Amino acid sequence: MATFTQPLSLDLNALSARTTVAPAVRATVKLAFVMMTWDEAYRSRRALKQLTAEQLSDVGLTRQQTDAEARRGFWQS
Repeated sequence: MATFTQPLSLDLNALSARTTVAPAVRATVKLAFVMMTWDEAYRSRRALKQLTAEQLSDVGLTRQQTDAEARRGFWQS
């Protein structure tokens, strides 16, 4: 049974440096990471919309800032 001493890297360049990866596999992995990033942005923006005025004050944001952020598309960083 193998034991890992370092966390696995999600860096595609590091992956290709260690092994030969077919272009289709690289593209699929890259697409998966892009989709995960989009999902994270969508969920974060949705969570911002649900914060109360007191919670927004605690993190130093205004309702106008969170509304503007929530209106952004999931694909926008």
